[in-house]
Amino acid sequence: MIVQEQFVSIKAPPATVERYLTDPELMAQWRSPLVVLDPIEGDLMALGSKHKLRLKSLALAGATYTVTERDSGHILLTIDGLWCGKELWRWFADGDRTVVQNRVEYEVPDPSLRVFVVGIGQIFASLDMRIQLDRLRMIIEGSGKPAAAQSR
Repeated sequence: MIVQEQFVSIKAPPATVERYLTDPELMAQWRSPLVVLDPIEGDLMALGSKHKLRLKSLALAGATYTVTERDSGHILLTIDGLWCGKELWRWFADGDRTVVQNRVEYEVPDPSLRVFVVGIGQIFASLDMRIQLDRLRMIIEGSGKPAAAQSR
């Protein structure tokens, strides 16, 4: 089992952070441009919704992500495809800040793909998680707003 986990602390209330973690338009501002979420069923991050995740650099690589738990404070997605496991998004208040956790636990059933993932893929995925969480923090705190939003 491969486990990757990152945290970030954001100066904002949990409700604001939740909006950025669940609203498709707001998610587009901080999500990795290397990752595409194609809808299969339901609204993004809604309980029971399904989306195909694919990496732009590996057009055929992908997995289906299904939201299996969803409440105020966490979202759990089940992953099935070229990699299988779970992804957790959790957020909670810590004084005037909100801590966000992104944890992914997965297996790679295909031995030839596993070699790639355990090698450079795992390093790349951890870096991408870190960049996404830093971008989320900067956008919510106002220091990383897209140019169109800054001019309003």
